[in-house]
Amino acid sequence: MIMKSMNRGTVRLSLKVATVTASLIGATAFAIVPASAAPAQTASAAATCYVHNNSSSALNVRSGAGPSYSVIGTIAPKGKLPCGSLGEREVTGGKYTACGGTSPYWMTVRINGVDGWVASACVSLGL
Repeated sequence: MIMKSMNRGTVRLSLKVATVTASLIGATAFAIVPASAAPAQTASAAATCYVHNNSSSALNVRSGAGPSYSVIGTIAPKGKLPCGSLGEREVTGGKYTACGGTSPYWMTVRINGVDGWVASACVSLGL
């Protein structure tokens, strides 16, 4: 049992360790998930959320939610990457001018095993 104190009370999380075998590469991964969560899926299961690059040029993936963060990769024109740890949510970060407008909104994607950030105005969500 892990307890985390917050200003508004105490949150109690019951965690379990799930073992997932990636049959394509023969590796075993461990994940800590809430005990009430659905059973772990295998690596061959399809991702449920993808971020699609809607622009006609490569889209920078940054190390943080703002244009001042370093570029850690790109999404090809009309390409896609799995959603990051925020899923379908976006957050307010540094303002950017891209894809025909100025906006402070960013979304996470998974790239090379880590979360990266992309300008929300340039992407859409889908499968």
